[in-house]
Amino acid sequence: MEHVQNYTYTTRTGVDVGYNKDNIHPEDRDGCVGKSGIDKSFALDRVVNIASRIPLKPNIIIKSGRNGKWYLKRFPLETIDAEIEKQQAWRDTSRCTMHIISWEE
Repeated sequence: MEHVQNYTYTTRTGVDVGYNKDNIHPEDRDGCVGKSGIDKSFALDRVVNIASRIPLKPNIIIKSGRNGKWYLKRFPLETIDAEIEKQQAWRDTSRCTMHIISWEE
């Protein structure tokens, strides 16, 4: 985490964006468990460190519940609210926590 210093994030609880096809993972699969999730035992700092090494940096980090895995996603900021609305009608996202990352170069 020491080389990742230039980012800020905001947190929203009870929301998620995208679907399974939108998940991003590092090319070396560091920390990955299963098809596209990241190990649930990692702290947010470690997940941010993994995200920082991906060439097209993800701007969304989802924790899918207290005992759920982490997921990395990339969405334009202006479409995030619309993507959240798509899911709330049919999917229970009450346990999810979404961190919106703003990377500073």
